[in-house]
Amino acid sequence: MTDNGITRRHFIKNGLVGALAVTPIALAGGCAGAKVDLKSELAEIDRKQAPVTAMRSYMDAYDFDNCIECGECLRGCIYKELDEEQAIANIVKMREGDVDVCEEMLDQCTLCYKCDHRCPVDARPAALMLERLRDRRDRENEVPLSMRYFINGMESKGWDQNMFRDLYTDHNEEEQKILEKWSTPKDCGDGDLLWCSCAVRIFPYDIEHSGVLADLQKFGGVSDCCGLPAFRSGLYDVSRYVTNNLIDRLSECRFKRLVVMCGSCQEMFTLAIPTYLGQEFPFEVISVYQYIEEQMQKGKVSIQRQVPDEIKKDACISHSCFGCEFEADYMASIESLYRQVGFDCVELEHNGENNACCGMGGYYRKGSLWDILDVKNVKQKDIKKSEKEHIVSYCYGCYFMSDLFQGGTSHYLLEKLLWALGDEIKYPMSGLLGRSLNLSNMWHMMKIGPSVLF
Repeated sequence: MTDNGITRRHFIKNGLVGALAVTPIALAGGCAGAKVDLKSELAEIDRKQAPVTAMRSYMDAYDFDNCIECGECLRGCIYKELDEEQAIANIVKMREGDVDVCEEMLDQCTLCYKCDHRCPVDARPAALMLERLRDRRDRENEVPLSMRYFINGMESKGWDQNMFRDLYTDHNEEEQKILEKWSTPKDCGDGDLLWCSCAVRIFPYDIEHSGVLADLQKFGGVSDCCGLPAFRSGLYDVSRYVTNNLIDRLSECRFKRLVVMCGSCQEMFTLAIPTYLGQEFPFEVISVYQYIEEQMQKGKVSIQRQVPDEIKKDACISHSCFGCEFEADYMASIESLYRQVGFDCVELEHNGENNACCGMGGYYRKGSLWDILDVKNVKQKDIKKSEKEHIVSYCYGCYFMSDLFQGGTSHYLLEKLLWALGDEIKYPMSGLLGRSLNLSNMWHMMKIGPSVLF
């Protein structure tokens, strides 16, 4: 029962939880070995208990009959470099499920959805790519340990090695109390609820004590996850399980709008869950950037300081994979706010619907470090061409990748924005590496090392 008196069954639009209201996926076993028997972990879902309209795979979102096999979705990809003839032949074979072609195309894919923009008939070919990735998982019959390690919310099913939980072990006593406070369901009445995702919980202090975000109640326990890492890794059933648990948790809260800090979470709430899981929520989802802009327009907060002069005109904006997928208001807020903070950012060569990936998209292929390094090359070349020293990111993943490879010249927009509006930042994002140097994290990283490298 939710706080406003409706049952969980009625929490989701249309009166049914739909594809997520299924018998929980049977997932068992630990992380002892480098290989995991996927079939023994992902038991068949009891279809009899799910509504007939439930979506069962990524393929349900692909308009198979509407596709005209023109190859435009593949031909325009900056990672595939196919001519028209090759693109047509490959899309035909991918539709047929040709294993060799599917493997080749997946090894050049970042799962960024940009092929959907190129499709002239809106067949949603990204769903086809995701389905073929799911086929790969079925063929391999295993989930690489490196991939499992990045997926939160599965420890109750034996996935006890998790990057985020390892990072949380480095929290001091005050930070631990903040996470405990956030884990409790909130009653916001007709107000807004701030969703604190896996990445947000790495540095909870400054969010909890932010004057800019003071009017927002915060929610998100250590195991609460939107499910995106699993979703984009071809683990459809795992993502559905994790997302189902999140819906259970959100149904314990009362609020009118959900304010989301993480772009990956916003991607799940506004794109993946409605499109691929067949669900829509009875509340509005807005980004924290849109929320802050509203607060500024109401006169509740204002810019009090700006980034130093030596940075202002020496920065480029590193767009995320999801940036152009949201409503125009999202990107308008991003651009307006980074300029008000003082950044005069230039666009990289690949941007918008042809944006290059930071590298994280490569992880979803096999959980391999080499795939990440391969994918990041395009954006790295774009940054070099820009001749700008400083990089501004508004996505946690993009920032972490940029900071890892660019060092002190990488800036996280939300952090700079809160600082510019008067907040003091006690634990900056640049401290991620130090936070990861704890015994639990290092021990687990050693255990998954072979999976990352080979």
